[in-house]
Parts: sequence; structure tokens; C-alpha cells
Amino acid sequence: MSMQAEADQQKILQYLYDRLASGDSRYCTIPTIRKNTDVGGSNQYVLTLTDDLEIGGYITTRQAYQMSGGRLFQITAAGIDFIESGNRIVGVQSAVWTGRLDISEARKAEIRHKLSEIRRIIEQSRLSNSQRANALAVIEAADILVETPDPLWPEIMRLLRSPVLANLNGVASLVLAIVGIILTAANM
Repeated sequence: MSMQAEADQQKILQYLYDRLASGDSRYCTIPTIRKNTDVGGSNQYVLTLTDDLEIGGYITTRQAYQMSGGRLFQITAAGIDFIESGNRIVGVQSAVWTGRLDISEARKAEIRHKLSEIRRIIEQSRLSNSQRANALAVIEAADILVETPDPLWPEIMRLLRSPVLANLNGVASLVLAIVGIILTAANM
């Protein structure tokens, strides 16, 4: 990762820290971050930086329920510790934000098993036909990406954070297990 990217990540964390310290516990958007941090570049650049920070455990995100889609961001306890101490607790590697992680076939099999469990929950749920079809499509897309030779893990994580999966009982723990497998590989 370039020195500029690391400096920009520091600006983002400092801004999120300052927001929380001033009592503003709301999540914020990429345009809000760009407006208040002097981080240059495109929205995609900021998204790449925030993906890296999220995988490192410094921020948390959730989907924005707006017509435009997008994501919302907030600092985590690890991010606060980093700002206050100046020491990164988790090493961030460029492989993490490019999505190229070395995850063994055994770990991929675990992820596929968790995806099939989510699929079973969706099929047994009381969703409408269209909601069920959307949820199954999200899981199918994630499963297809896991099968690729060089899976795009940030994209898989985005799919698993889909609002269509958010309110299904039992799915959150399976999604967290998958994220845990990915984060473990990212921090090796």
C-alpha cells in the first residue's frame, strides 16, 4: 500500500474518531468522508480504503437503505485504539484490499458449506417468492465467486451484507462465521 493511501486511511479514521468523540454516533457516507477529510480521488478509491479498514477491523459498515445504494461507515473500538495510540493492531496487506487472499481449499469448502446452510434457511423461510428468489440469487452469486480461481473476497463480503439476508433468523451467525474465515486468512 502506498504512503498516500495509508495517510488517507489515517484521515478517514481520524474523521470518524472525531465524529464519535463529539457525540455523533451516526454512520456516515463516502461523500461525507470526502467532504470532511480532504481525501482526494474517486468514490471507488475511498471505497477501497474503507474496505481495507473494515477488513482490518478499524471500521464497520452497513448497507445504506437509499435508492442510490452505497454504504455507511463508523469507527470500531480497534479504530479508536489506533487513533489514540498510533499503533496498528492488525497489519493491513495490499492483498486484503485487492481481494486476493490465499485461502486454502479446505477453508473454501467450509465457506461453501456455510453458504449451503444459508441456502437451506432461505428455502425454509416464510419469505415471499420474490424475496426468496432475491436471497437465493445473492447466495448463488457468492457461491459462484468462491468457486473462481482467485475469489474477490471483498465482493463476497458485500454480497453477504445484503439487506435481503439481514432479517433471516440464523443467517447472521453463518455470515459472521464466513467473515471470520476470510479475516483469519487476511491476517495471516
